[in-house]
Amino acid sequence: MTGDSTEQAKRDAAAEEANRALKDAEWAERAGLPERAVAAYRQVVALFPGVWEVHNNLANLLLDLGRPGEALQAAQSALALRPQDPLVNANAARALLKLDRPGEAVPYLRSALQVQPDLHHLREMLARALLETGRPDEGAAIFREIEGRAANDFPLLEMMARFYHRARLGADAERCLLRMRQLNPRHAPVYGDLALLYIDFAQYSKAHEVALDGLKLDPRSTVLWNALANTQSSLGRVEEALQSYRKVLELEPNVAPAHSNLLLTMHYVSGLAPGEIFAEHQRFGRLHAPPALATGDFPNAPEPARRLRIGYLSPDIRKHSVAFFLEPLLDHRDRDQFEVYAYASVKTPDDVTQRLRGKFDQYRSVLDLTNPRLAQAIKADQVDILIDLAGHAGSLHTAVLGYKPAPVQVNYLGYPDTTGIEAVDYRITDWLADPAGAEAVHTEQLVRLPGGFLCFRPPEDPPAIAPPPRKSTGHVTFGSFNREFKVSQEVLDLWCRILLAVPGSRMMMKSIAGSDPATREHQLGEFERRGVDRSRIVLVGFIPNQADHLATYRDIDIALDTFPYHGTTTTLDSLLMGVPVITLSGYHHASRVGASLLTQAGIPDLIAHAGDEYVAKAVALAGDPGRLDALHDTLRGKLLASTLCDGPAFSRKFEFALRGMWLNWCRAQGVVLTPGQVAQAEFDFTALAAPPR
Repeated sequence: MTGDSTEQAKRDAAAEEANRALKDAEWAERAGLPERAVAAYRQVVALFPGVWEVHNNLANLLLDLGRPGEALQAAQSALALRPQDPLVNANAARALLKLDRPGEAVPYLRSALQVQPDLHHLREMLARALLETGRPDEGAAIFREIEGRAANDFPLLEMMARFYHRARLGADAERCLLRMRQLNPRHAPVYGDLALLYIDFAQYSKAHEVALDGLKLDPRSTVLWNALANTQSSLGRVEEALQSYRKVLELEPNVAPAHSNLLLTMHYVSGLAPGEIFAEHQRFGRLHAPPALATGDFPNAPEPARRLRIGYLSPDIRKHSVAFFLEPLLDHRDRDQFEVYAYASVKTPDDVTQRLRGKFDQYRSVLDLTNPRLAQAIKADQVDILIDLAGHAGSLHTAVLGYKPAPVQVNYLGYPDTTGIEAVDYRITDWLADPAGAEAVHTEQLVRLPGGFLCFRPPEDPPAIAPPPRKSTGHVTFGSFNREFKVSQEVLDLWCRILLAVPGSRMMMKSIAGSDPATREHQLGEFERRGVDRSRIVLVGFIPNQADHLATYRDIDIALDTFPYHGTTTTLDSLLMGVPVITLSGYHHASRVGASLLTQAGIPDLIAHAGDEYVAKAVALAGDPGRLDALHDTLRGKLLASTLCDGPAFSRKFEFALRGMWLNWCRAQGVVLTPGQVAQAEFDFTALAAPPR
């Protein structure tokens, strides 16, 4: 046999082998054996690397298997052979999006759409990638350029409405949804989307009406019942909201977000016993995050002193109060001891998202991941300690904690109670917010930081302090800038007693719903029903600019905290602007946060422990102009000099606690600890020597 014939025989054999492998790959795909298909496609690629379809098929499979890094390599190999193909460009973009590299995905998506502009799912991906990179206007332009052709295209209108909503382009989203309703007036899901849009833009009267209209079409829609409940809560009608959330769970017990909403709303109602609230949290854990979900198999090395990987799970890495308290931890962390990952389910990224994004070692956008997929991603990252910053307050991923994707799991900051999930190990708090005995209503072990459980980052250049407004108005103005659902019937009773006891006084209430007609009428009616004329009540709506929001505090003399759910950021904003806050301390973390904050700020005399005392303290302060002047002059300085604003010191004790949690896990794996490590594992904070500020 000649040399040429030998080479031809080899080529023929390789071709036959590649053909067998290709058929095997195609069969394995049809049979639902993706790993076998991947191996077979790799065999084809090794034999004949010049076939772009094989690289592209491999990229598709790897994306479905959740291996975006390998998928990107396969897509790039396909692109080298077929650079203009829209589907290959789309696969490269999909991989980059899964790798949280949206900016790099943009040119691939633009290239795909240039060739096939009717691939509207790619248009949506491009718009969202632009939104993720802080370019919402460019994202909107991607849809606006075809909007004239979409008037009768229901799926395209749906896609556009979804993007416009996420991009906070409310009028555009409303226009699309109204057109969808016009095209199909009996399609109940449109009513749900429209209600959710109105809720997000504080148009609660409209949301309430739309949700009721939708329920006439589909009285068993859990989406619409949940939207109605959210509306009722935002209107301050929390008892009605509880009934509607319970209706959701009656229709479909496995709707975890609605169950979380129910749990959060229970804290707004006076008179519910801690045991009743705790029992409902335990029910959540049993239904949505049962112990059987958790696996105890972790690749994490149980080395007590090694650098730890901390994961923060949150929907609120954006303009949200949680960000004010998270940022000091990111800025002052010990980078030699801790690296930090974000698992962010942020619906609408903003400038705060962009700023905080760069403060994490890794930032993962996980909004669209299911709980099982998210658990896999966290476990694949080998996170040592996972810190959930939302609990049952607006997170779609609370139940992921039941999968136990990290060896140590912590509940912190965003929710004033237990998760009810047995797989969550710890909850970080302090001795004032959760005094001795609070363990009885927690599934987590309480770790109480000395001094206080949070650190506040005030704005760099807040508005100047002003004298108490009574000097110019001639009357005392009380105020509350807390959300309307925190204004319980009990606290309304107390506020009206105060107003009736202080002649000529006014009450200013500022909230997101303050511009909504139904909310305003409801709130004014509550005061009138208690004998206070509506002319004495000032209602202010949402103020988007933070400086303008803070400046509004200069219009009140004394802030009155809500009960049983206290303010947190609102209380600190008030102190920052020199306005004293009267708080009523209760039996539960949600009703004790004010006591923790005022104690740390050095003004514990403004804490009341009973309703009569709350009224008496407010009336007495209103009648003591000298003391009121002194407080307005000194409160900002007290706050800024307090432990509440000492980021470096707070980060040391926070990280001391995290290391203690890790040491406990290491000990449970059989590691023998040193005496110093034992003290840290027992959260003995006396071992933490704090250097002078």
